[in-house]
Amino acid sequence: QLPKNDGKVSLSAVEEGKDERPVSKLRPKKPMIASVEDSVLSVTQMLASKRGDAALVTGLNGGLAGIITDTDVTRRVVAKHLDPSGTGVSDVMTSNPTCVSMSDSAMDALATMVENHFRHLPVVDDCGAVVGLLDIAKCLNDAISKLEKAQDKSSSAAEDAVKQVANLQGADGAQAEMLTQLLGGLVSQAFGGKSSPTLRSLLAGKPATVVSPGTNLRDAGVVMAEARKAALVVDEGELVGIFGFKDMMSRAIAKELPLELTAVSTIMTPNPESVSPDTTVLEALQIMHDNRFLTLPVCEDDGSVIGLVGVMDLVYGSGGADGWRSIFDSAMDLADDGSEVSSMNSYGTSLSTRRQLPKNDGKVSLSAVEEGKDERPVSKLRPKKPMIASVE
Repeated sequence: QLPKNDGKVSLSAVEEGKDERPVSKLRPKKPMIASVEDSVLSVTQMLASKRGDAALVTGLNGGLAGIITDTDVTRRVVAKHLDPSGTGVSDVMTSNPTCVSMSDSAMDALATMVENHFRHLPVVDDCGAVVGLLDIAKCLNDAISKLEKAQDKSSSAAEDAVKQVANLQGADGAQAEMLTQLLGGLVSQAFGGKSSPTLRSLLAGKPATVVSPGTNLRDAGVVMAEARKAALVVDEGELVGIFGFKDMMSRAIAKELPLELTAVSTIMTPNPESVSPDTTVLEALQIMHDNRFLTLPVCEDDGSVIGLVGVMDLVYGSGGADGWRSIFDSAMDLADDGSEVSSMNSYGTSLSTRRQLPKNDGKVSLSAVEEGKDERPVSKLRPKKPMIASVE
């Protein structure tokens, strides 16, 4: 913990120049607060009602005592066969978590999250009071949104940043140019050829977290806890659903469903979109950004399941902290127009009506081709899901 009133050393020495940009530039989201006296059940119900995925837990003195996330609920409650209503949040939370203050270095905070695999990082003020929460997924989303806004301005800062990522990946000149087009110029069409790394290489040797539709929630939770991944629901070799940690917390625990008697198929997200394993890491990140996905199933063209990638997988696949430092660096350098940055909880534009986004023509469309405003597609209007009846 890094509050400044107790004399502890800051996250790192404040450096001159860019590293002086504070955590406040990342616009931490408003924290959802729980008390050490709350039960796990009451905390999950609070988070479910607010569509949150993590709560900061305060002690009796009001100071930060811990953090509990949707992943913790599955790993430390469901998989351990604990009763949510009879288990105190203080018994399963992460106590005394690493935190940063609003005035600490933003780049150091991001590096801390990436290097330590922290999805969330609490933010406190100079007196140690909880004031916000950094979410690495939201930070990435915000950074890409800023780079997209810079497209029309032909931002050289964005182009330079992606070239640095390309160099870290060992891309040759042609690949580096295409990477620059994707996130530097942010054109609407992806690479014509393959770029390293692909999701296939990222998932090589890593078994998929697969359950069947009839698997009960308890058993699904055990599988998810062991792999620290959402579960892919597969029926006769076909991907039919996805069941994540937030689903377990909000749709099962918060609603007090009987875990051993409830099949995962009853509360999973059915028919999720998937991508080809030949999709590049940067393409996958763009897809997740466009659709506000936190995870992305990966399937072969014949439907066979390869695995699942999350935000942190893509961060590491693109050069780790060093690679993404340049992206965040450029995003924070861009002029802030003061507009609200969309939340990861909002719904993004649908990339495709197909469940899979194959690369059968060698080019995956990441957004509408911007040759003129009139070419913006109907999908931009986000049609709602139809309710279907039969003529019979």
